[in-house]
Amino acid sequence: MTTGELRPDDASNPAEFVELLRQLKDRSGLTYRQLEQRAAAAGDVLARSTAADILRRSTLPRPEVVAAFVRACGAEDQVETWLRARHRLAAGQFAPPSPAADPPPVDAVTTPERAGPARPRWFARPAPLALLVVAALLVALSVGFWIERRDDERARATDPTASAAARFPSGGLSQIRPVRSPHLCLTEGRDRTGQYTKEIAVQRPCAEATPPDTSLEPVADGMYFIHWVHPVLGKGCLTIRDEDPGRDLLEPWNEEDCSADRPKQVFHFEPAGATPSAYRIRPDRSELCVGLRDDDSDVSDAALVEPCTGGPDQVWLVNALPGN
Repeated sequence: MTTGELRPDDASNPAEFVELLRQLKDRSGLTYRQLEQRAAAAGDVLARSTAADILRRSTLPRPEVVAAFVRACGAEDQVETWLRARHRLAAGQFAPPSPAADPPPVDAVTTPERAGPARPRWFARPAPLALLVVAALLVALSVGFWIERRDDERARATDPTASAAARFPSGGLSQIRPVRSPHLCLTEGRDRTGQYTKEIAVQRPCAEATPPDTSLEPVADGMYFIHWVHPVLGKGCLTIRDEDPGRDLLEPWNEEDCSADRPKQVFHFEPAGATPSAYRIRPDRSELCVGLRDDDSDVSDAALVEPCTGGPDQVWLVNALPGN
Protein backbone atom coordinates (compact mmCIF):
# COMPACT_ATOMS: atom_id res chain seq x y z
CA MET A 1 0.00 0.00 0.00
CA THR A 2 0.96 3.66 -0.12
CA THR A 3 0.02 6.54 2.14
CA GLY A 4 -2.48 7.78 -0.44
CA GLU A 5 -3.31 11.37 0.29
CA LEU A 6 -1.36 11.30 3.58
CA ARG A 7 1.50 13.74 3.10
CA PRO A 8 4.03 13.70 5.98
CA ASP A 9 5.97 16.49 4.25
CA ASP A 10 3.02 18.80 4.98
CA ALA A 11 3.27 18.31 8.76
CA SER A 12 4.04 21.70 10.29
CA ASN A 13 4.97 20.44 13.78
CA PRO A 14 5.65 17.15 15.63
CA ALA A 15 2.06 16.81 16.82
CA GLU A 16 0.77 16.89 13.23
CA PHE A 17 3.41 14.34 12.24
CA VAL A 18 2.21 11.96 14.98
CA GLU A 19 -1.39 12.52 13.93
CA LEU A 20 -0.48 11.43 10.39
CA LEU A 21 1.14 8.29 11.83
CA ARG A 22 -2.10 7.63 13.71
CA GLN A 23 -4.06 7.97 10.49
CA LEU A 24 -1.62 5.62 8.76
CA LYS A 25 -2.28 2.95 11.39
CA ASP A 26 -6.04 3.47 11.15
CA ARG A 27 -5.89 2.95 7.38
CA SER A 28 -3.86 -0.21 7.78
CA GLY A 29 -6.62 -1.78 9.89
CA LEU A 30 -3.97 -3.54 11.99
CA THR A 31 -3.87 -3.99 15.76
CA TYR A 32 -0.80 -3.15 17.80
CA ARG A 33 -0.09 -6.86 18.19
CA GLN A 34 -0.23 -7.29 14.40
CA LEU A 35 2.10 -4.32 13.91
CA GLU A 36 4.58 -5.93 16.30
CA GLN A 37 4.40 -9.23 14.42
CA ARG A 38 4.77 -7.60 10.98
CA ALA A 39 7.76 -5.57 12.20
CA ALA A 40 9.47 -8.71 13.54
CA ALA A 41 8.87 -10.47 10.22
CA ALA A 42 10.61 -7.57 8.44
CA GLY A 43 13.58 -7.70 10.82
CA ASP A 44 12.51 -4.58 12.77
CA VAL A 45 11.91 -4.15 16.50
CA LEU A 46 8.56 -2.51 17.29
CA ALA A 47 7.00 -3.55 20.57
CA ARG A 48 3.25 -3.03 20.71
CA SER A 49 3.73 -0.84 23.79
CA THR A 50 6.17 1.35 21.82
CA ALA A 51 3.75 1.70 18.90
CA ALA A 52 0.93 2.68 21.25
CA ASP A 53 3.15 5.09 23.18
CA ILE A 54 4.33 7.11 20.17
CA LEU A 55 0.71 7.71 19.12
CA ARG A 56 -0.17 9.01 22.58
CA ARG A 57 2.59 11.62 22.51
CA SER A 58 3.05 14.85 20.59
CA THR A 59 6.83 14.47 20.22
CA LEU A 60 8.79 12.96 17.35
CA PRO A 61 9.51 9.22 17.58
CA ARG A 62 13.07 8.03 16.96
CA PRO A 63 13.96 7.54 13.26
CA GLU A 64 14.24 3.76 13.51
CA VAL A 65 10.83 3.59 15.22
CA VAL A 66 9.27 5.70 12.45
CA ALA A 67 10.78 3.44 9.78
CA ALA A 68 9.63 0.25 11.53
CA PHE A 69 6.14 1.66 12.13
CA VAL A 70 5.67 2.79 8.52
CA ARG A 71 6.90 -0.55 7.17
CA ALA A 72 4.65 -2.48 9.54
CA CYS A 73 1.66 -0.44 8.34
CA GLY A 74 2.41 -1.63 4.80
CA ALA A 75 3.85 1.63 3.43
CA GLU A 76 7.34 0.30 2.67
CA ASP A 77 7.65 2.53 -0.40
CA GLN A 78 7.08 5.65 1.70
CA VAL A 79 9.68 5.13 4.46
CA GLU A 80 12.12 7.69 3.03
CA THR A 81 9.33 10.27 2.72
CA TRP A 82 8.40 9.86 6.38
CA LEU A 83 12.02 9.99 7.53
CA ARG A 84 12.67 13.13 5.47
CA ALA A 85 9.67 14.84 7.06
CA ARG A 86 10.75 13.76 10.54
CA HIS A 87 14.29 15.08 9.99
CA ARG A 88 12.94 18.46 8.84
CA LEU A 89 10.82 18.79 11.98
CA ALA A 90 13.66 17.61 14.25
CA ALA A 91 15.87 20.34 12.76
CA GLY A 92 13.27 22.92 13.80
CA GLN A 93 11.99 23.62 10.29
CA PHE A 94 8.35 23.33 11.33
CA ALA A 95 6.72 25.26 8.49
CA PRO A 96 6.98 23.53 5.09
CA PRO A 97 7.79 25.83 2.17
CA SER A 98 4.81 27.48 0.56
CA PRO A 99 4.11 26.08 -2.93
CA ALA A 100 3.23 29.47 -4.36
CA ALA A 101 3.69 33.13 -3.54
CA ASP A 102 0.85 34.99 -1.80
CA PRO A 103 -1.43 36.86 -4.23
CA PRO A 104 -0.95 40.64 -4.40
CA PRO A 105 -3.45 42.93 -2.68
CA VAL A 106 -6.59 43.66 -4.69
CA ASP A 107 -5.99 47.40 -4.88
CA ALA A 108 -2.47 46.77 -6.18
CA VAL A 109 -4.02 44.95 -9.14
CA THR A 110 -6.97 47.17 -9.84
CA THR A 111 -5.38 50.59 -9.13
CA PRO A 112 -1.77 50.64 -10.36
CA GLU A 113 0.19 53.79 -9.59
CA ARG A 114 1.17 54.28 -13.20
CA ALA A 115 0.97 52.58 -16.57
CA GLY A 116 3.70 50.32 -17.82
CA PRO A 117 5.25 47.12 -16.53
CA ALA A 118 5.73 46.78 -12.78
CA ARG A 119 9.32 47.16 -11.58
CA PRO A 120 10.93 45.77 -8.42
CA ARG A 121 11.05 48.22 -5.54
CA TRP A 122 14.89 48.11 -5.46
CA PHE A 123 14.95 49.92 -8.82
CA ALA A 124 12.18 52.39 -8.09
CA ARG A 125 14.46 54.96 -6.47
CA PRO A 126 17.99 55.00 -7.88
CA ALA A 127 20.51 56.42 -5.44
CA PRO A 128 23.95 56.82 -7.00
CA LEU A 129 25.32 58.59 -3.93
CA ALA A 130 24.32 55.67 -1.71
CA LEU A 131 26.00 53.25 -4.09
CA LEU A 132 29.23 55.25 -3.89
CA VAL A 133 29.08 55.15 -0.09
CA VAL A 134 28.55 51.37 -0.14
CA ALA A 135 31.48 50.92 -2.53
CA ALA A 136 33.73 53.00 -0.29
CA LEU A 137 32.74 50.92 2.74
CA LEU A 138 33.49 47.69 0.88
CA VAL A 139 36.95 48.94 -0.02
CA ALA A 140 37.61 49.93 3.60
CA LEU A 141 36.45 46.55 4.88
CA SER A 142 38.63 44.73 2.36
CA VAL A 143 41.72 46.69 3.43
CA GLY A 144 40.92 46.02 7.09
CA PHE A 145 40.47 42.29 6.43
CA TRP A 146 43.82 42.16 4.57
CA ILE A 147 45.62 43.89 7.44
CA GLU A 148 43.99 41.61 10.02
CA ARG A 149 44.89 38.52 8.00
CA ARG A 150 48.54 39.64 7.75
CA ASP A 151 48.58 40.24 11.51
CA ASP A 152 47.16 36.74 12.10
CA GLU A 153 49.80 35.20 9.84
CA ARG A 154 52.59 37.02 11.70
CA ALA A 155 51.12 35.88 15.03
CA ARG A 156 51.06 32.25 13.92
CA ALA A 157 54.66 32.54 12.70
CA THR A 158 55.90 33.86 16.05
CA ASP A 159 53.56 31.81 18.31
CA PRO A 160 53.26 28.10 17.33
CA THR A 161 50.45 27.60 19.86
CA ALA A 162 48.25 30.14 18.07
CA SER A 163 47.89 27.86 15.04
CA ALA A 164 47.03 24.85 17.22
CA ALA A 165 44.45 26.81 19.22
CA ALA A 166 42.77 27.98 16.04
CA ARG A 167 42.26 24.34 15.06
CA PHE A 168 40.33 23.36 18.16
CA PRO A 169 36.59 22.82 17.55
CA SER A 170 34.58 25.97 18.12
CA GLY A 171 32.15 24.17 20.43
CA GLY A 172 28.39 24.35 20.51
CA LEU A 173 26.01 22.43 18.24
CA SER A 174 28.18 20.11 16.13
CA GLN A 175 28.41 17.01 13.97
CA ILE A 176 30.99 14.30 14.69
CA ARG A 177 31.53 12.10 11.63
CA PRO A 178 33.97 9.24 10.93
CA VAL A 179 36.44 10.38 8.27
CA ARG A 180 36.04 7.10 6.35
CA SER A 181 32.23 7.43 6.21
CA PRO A 182 31.42 11.16 6.32
CA HIS A 183 27.75 10.54 5.51
CA LEU A 184 27.41 8.96 8.98
CA CYS A 185 27.25 10.84 12.29
CA LEU A 186 27.93 9.86 15.90
CA THR A 187 24.56 9.65 17.65
CA GLU A 188 22.35 7.55 19.91
CA GLY A 189 21.71 3.89 19.16
CA ARG A 190 21.90 0.35 20.55
CA ASP A 191 24.57 -2.32 20.80
CA ARG A 192 24.13 -4.63 17.82
CA THR A 193 25.58 -7.57 19.79
CA GLY A 194 22.77 -7.30 22.34
CA GLN A 195 25.23 -7.59 25.24
CA TYR A 196 24.40 -4.10 26.52
CA THR A 197 20.81 -2.91 26.25
CA LYS A 198 20.97 0.80 27.10
CA GLU A 199 21.60 3.73 24.74
CA ILE A 200 25.16 4.09 23.46
CA ALA A 201 27.04 6.11 20.84
CA VAL A 202 26.88 4.59 17.34
CA GLN A 203 27.28 5.86 13.78
CA ARG A 204 24.10 6.42 11.79
CA PRO A 205 23.18 8.35 8.62
CA CYS A 206 23.42 12.06 9.45
CA ALA A 207 19.86 12.61 8.18
CA GLU A 208 18.66 10.31 11.01
CA ALA A 209 21.07 11.50 13.70
CA THR A 210 18.73 13.85 15.58
CA PRO A 211 17.46 13.88 18.19
CA PRO A 212 19.55 14.00 20.25
CA ASP A 213 21.52 17.06 19.19
CA THR A 214 25.28 16.79 19.73
CA SER A 215 26.96 19.76 21.40
CA LEU A 216 30.58 20.32 22.47
CA GLU A 217 31.12 22.20 25.74
CA PRO A 218 34.70 23.45 26.24
CA VAL A 219 36.38 22.45 29.51
CA ALA A 220 39.92 23.70 28.69
CA ASP A 221 42.01 24.23 25.55
CA GLY A 222 41.21 21.34 23.25
CA MET A 223 39.15 19.53 25.93
CA TYR A 224 35.37 19.15 25.82
CA PHE A 225 32.29 17.47 27.19
CA ILE A 226 30.37 15.74 24.39
CA HIS A 227 26.78 16.60 25.29
CA TRP A 228 23.62 15.07 23.90
CA VAL A 229 20.49 17.22 24.14
CA HIS A 230 17.24 15.27 23.80
CA PRO A 231 13.78 16.93 23.62
CA VAL A 232 12.34 14.34 26.04
CA LEU A 233 15.28 12.95 28.03
CA GLY A 234 17.05 16.29 28.49
CA LYS A 235 20.80 16.93 28.51
CA GLY A 236 23.56 14.43 29.23
CA CYS A 237 27.25 13.85 28.56
CA LEU A 238 28.92 10.92 26.85
CA THR A 239 30.71 8.75 29.41
CA ILE A 240 33.02 5.76 28.97
CA ARG A 241 31.67 2.59 30.57
CA ASP A 242 34.30 1.01 32.78
CA GLU A 243 32.51 -2.24 33.60
CA ASP A 244 30.89 -5.16 31.84
CA PRO A 245 28.65 -5.52 29.95
CA GLY A 246 29.43 -2.73 27.52
CA ARG A 247 32.93 -1.97 28.82
CA ASP A 248 34.67 0.82 26.80
CA LEU A 249 31.44 1.85 25.02
CA LEU A 250 30.22 5.48 25.25
CA GLU A 251 26.88 6.07 26.95
CA PRO A 252 25.02 9.26 27.97
CA TRP A 253 24.82 10.18 31.66
CA ASN A 254 22.42 12.75 33.09
CA GLU A 255 23.84 16.26 33.25
CA GLU A 256 23.83 16.35 37.05
CA ASP A 257 26.22 13.36 37.00
CA CYS A 258 28.69 15.06 34.63
CA SER A 259 31.87 16.60 36.04
CA ALA A 260 35.12 17.92 34.60
CA ASP A 261 36.87 15.94 37.37
CA ARG A 262 35.81 12.66 35.75
CA PRO A 263 38.36 11.75 33.04
CA LYS A 264 35.90 9.33 31.44
CA GLN A 265 33.63 12.29 30.59
CA VAL A 266 36.22 14.77 29.24
CA PHE A 267 37.74 14.32 25.79
CA HIS A 268 40.79 15.83 24.07
CA PHE A 269 40.25 16.82 20.43
CA GLU A 270 43.66 16.60 18.77
CA PRO A 271 44.17 17.86 15.19
CA ALA A 272 44.84 14.92 12.86
CA GLY A 273 46.12 15.36 9.32
CA ALA A 274 45.91 18.27 6.90
CA THR A 275 42.12 18.64 7.03
CA PRO A 276 41.31 21.46 9.50
CA SER A 277 38.20 19.69 10.80
CA ALA A 278 39.88 16.25 11.35
CA TYR A 279 40.57 15.19 14.95
CA ARG A 280 41.52 12.27 17.11
CA ILE A 281 39.30 12.11 20.17
CA ARG A 282 41.06 10.90 23.34
CA PRO A 283 39.72 10.51 26.89
CA ASP A 284 41.38 12.73 29.47
CA ARG A 285 44.41 11.22 31.29
CA SER A 286 44.45 8.25 28.93
CA GLU A 287 46.48 6.85 26.04
CA LEU A 288 43.33 5.52 24.38
CA CYS A 289 41.43 6.87 21.34
CA VAL A 290 37.78 6.84 20.34
CA GLY A 291 37.34 4.46 17.41
CA LEU A 292 34.81 2.05 15.94
CA ARG A 293 34.26 -1.54 16.95
CA ASP A 294 36.20 -3.89 14.62
CA ASP A 295 37.18 -0.82 12.54
CA ASP A 296 33.74 -1.17 10.96
CA SER A 297 32.07 1.38 8.68
CA ASP A 298 28.58 -0.16 8.85
CA VAL A 299 25.53 1.76 10.02
CA SER A 300 24.87 1.32 13.78
CA ASP A 301 28.47 0.27 14.48
CA ALA A 302 29.36 1.27 18.03
CA ALA A 303 31.98 3.81 19.06
CA LEU A 304 34.35 2.78 21.84
CA VAL A 305 37.71 3.61 23.37
CA GLU A 306 40.68 1.46 22.35
CA PRO A 307 44.47 1.70 22.05
CA CYS A 308 45.49 4.44 19.63
CA THR A 309 46.67 3.04 16.30
CA GLY A 310 46.82 6.14 14.10
CA GLY A 311 44.37 4.41 11.77
CA PRO A 312 41.58 6.21 9.87
CA ASP A 313 38.92 4.50 11.98
CA GLN A 314 40.10 6.74 14.85
CA VAL A 315 39.89 10.01 12.92
CA TRP A 316 36.72 12.11 13.13
CA LEU A 317 35.45 15.15 11.25
CA VAL A 318 34.03 17.76 13.62
CA ASN A 319 31.89 20.54 12.16
CA ALA A 320 29.95 23.32 13.86
CA LEU A 321 26.28 23.56 12.90
CA PRO A 322 24.08 26.66 12.51
CA GLY A 323 22.38 27.76 15.68
CA ASN A 324 25.47 28.19 17.86
